[in-house]
Amino acid sequence: MKTSVENLDGNMVKLTVTVPVETVDSAIADAYRQVGKQVKISGFRKGKVPRPVIDNHVGKDYVLAEAQEGLVNMVYSDALDQAELRPIASPEIGELDPIVPGEEFTFEAEVELRPEYKLSSLKDLSVEVPPSGTTDKEVEAQIAYSRDRFATLDLVERGVEKGDFVLISFVGKVDGEEYEGNAVDKYLYEMGMGMMPTEFDDALIGTKAGEEAHAEFPIPDSSSNPDFIGKIATFDVDVHEVKAKVLPDLDDEYATNVGGFDTIDEYRADVRAKLEQSKAVGHGQNVERQVRAALAERLEGEAPVSMVESAKQAMMRDFMTGLEQRGMSPEQYLQATGVTPEILEADIAKQAETSVMEELALEALFRELEFEVTEEEIDAEIAEMAEGSSSSAEELREKWESTGVIGVLNEQIMHKKAVMWLMDDKNVEVIEKEPEVPGDEDSTEE
Repeated sequence: MKTSVENLDGNMVKLTVTVPVETVDSAIADAYRQVGKQVKISGFRKGKVPRPVIDNHVGKDYVLAEAQEGLVNMVYSDALDQAELRPIASPEIGELDPIVPGEEFTFEAEVELRPEYKLSSLKDLSVEVPPSGTTDKEVEAQIAYSRDRFATLDLVERGVEKGDFVLISFVGKVDGEEYEGNAVDKYLYEMGMGMMPTEFDDALIGTKAGEEAHAEFPIPDSSSNPDFIGKIATFDVDVHEVKAKVLPDLDDEYATNVGGFDTIDEYRADVRAKLEQSKAVGHGQNVERQVRAALAERLEGEAPVSMVESAKQAMMRDFMTGLEQRGMSPEQYLQATGVTPEILEADIAKQAETSVMEELALEALFRELEFEVTEEEIDAEIAEMAEGSSSSAEELREKWESTGVIGVLNEQIMHKKAVMWLMDDKNVEVIEKEPEVPGDEDSTEE
């Protein structure tokens, strides 16, 4: 097989492929065999129908058209490998000349190639990530979370305060009119959790058990009922009980109850050890995400639309598969999260673009560092994949070469070697910095 490549505009090239006579004739023979198995002709067994008889019944042109389609599909991936081309979309193949037995066959395809961009610089690459170690603040935050789970609710003889639980009954109206579900009887309401607008909570502040409160406010845009937005809501509330959350003391008894520890110091040490184990895994992943993003910012080029679209479709398929495995429909997910289909699609499209830019940046780094993918590395990857497969490494390689998957494996190795270079602290400075949290305070309640 002969191939030649002509550069067109942008990342487009014209690939010309000339298939030798023996391959053409083999494809025609295969087409006759396949058609012969499909047709039923009296006096002949399937697969044993002579060519002239097949020509009379289905037409020679039909068989040659089948042979031509099979031939193009068969040799296209091999032609890409031979010409060392990396396409990112299906080729545009123009009108084909008829295939002729005993003659070479030539076809042309316009192919959009994976762009080979450059990086603006590799100097002073640095990223900021949260500390790999566990801070005292993180330990205390985890303990506070656990402590809250063991809190008790005690009746108090005082007015409602922030953070209290209030047993209430109320009747609500919108513009003076009752609505479905407007009356609630003896509901335990937690203050400050955002279940109701702040005006509702403010009206309860200071109210004691046995007293009444009145709340009135315009219904916000966040209402689940669009017909109510902007109208005036009123609530007449009866307060039955006021309960305060009481946290258990942080002492040895608490440590024994929650984890079977003898002392509170042993409990704290266990919390720290578990946090550090969890952070050790997440820290490396976070560093890789950050260095990939930092490298992508230095890529001189834009993500091709076809690559982004392909990545978006793959991500959407993975997302739908994930929902299916969790036993959740797309409609249930959208309802549970409050996300619209448009927002979901836009979010996945943004992730796809980010992924494409990072891949192209890794490949640019690979080329700039003059790395190579060796046959030994490809063999090693295939051997590793074969361990979890029913096929041998040789069978997998033969299959992937025939279907053009070796090029994808080649790209994966390129990405892996580029990431290994980025994760070396001699090449990228990793700055560990505690993230700033607005309104965060160092004090911890004991």
